[in-house]
Amino acid sequence: MICSAASRFSAAALAVALSGCAVLKNKPDDGLYNGELCVAVGAGTLNCGAAEVSLSNSRAKVRVSDMVYDLLFEDGQLDLMLVHDRTLVDVWSARFSWHRQFLHFVDEERRVYYRVRFANPPGSVESQRPDCCSAQD
Repeated sequence: MICSAASRFSAAALAVALSGCAVLKNKPDDGLYNGELCVAVGAGTLNCGAAEVSLSNSRAKVRVSDMVYDLLFEDGQLDLMLVHDRTLVDVWSARFSWHRQFLHFVDEERRVYYRVRFANPPGSVESQRPDCCSAQD
């Protein structure tokens, strides 16, 4: 029960922190990366899987099988377009933050937390959700 309350508090704190920060500091360099997409619903645990990721100027693409998350970073906001094969599935916007090689953002309407890892070659994966916009970022 304490863990559950702590997890909910942690998820809420992350959403609040993300709502106030959308900066590109510590952003990885442009290029192709071995990646990983992690998703958590509500205060649930992260579910992660391999992804092909690329970063170029103010755009990122995250491919998992036949799903592509097309991300555009503009005016402190992340605009996301989700495509399955050639079918547009969803479009939405979110605040985001970078923490080393990790991109973090939240779909507040659906209460879904996303983390994308940009690593080349693949390295160890941090299992914790970091605080957004700390002095270390």
